[in-house]
Amino acid sequence: MNFLGCDGVWLIRDDKTTICQGQMKTFTVQEMRDFLTPALTWAQRAEITSALLALFVAVWVIKAIRSVF
Repeated sequence: MNFLGCDGVWLIRDDKTTICQGQMKTFTVQEMRDFLTPALTWAQRAEITSALLALFVAVWVIKAIRSVF
């Protein structure tokens, strides 16, 4: 499956058809996946996971403290 892209602006005409004001491009599924969600390294995954875990713990601790007082 390929996707259509436009390096300009998509416009809608009065008859509800769309046109690309620029150059049309086609993208494969792999290109879209790489463009939208670039691959993370294991170090980046570990950093994000530890940051999310720290955020979860911080919210839980703050909620526990607020319920005591």
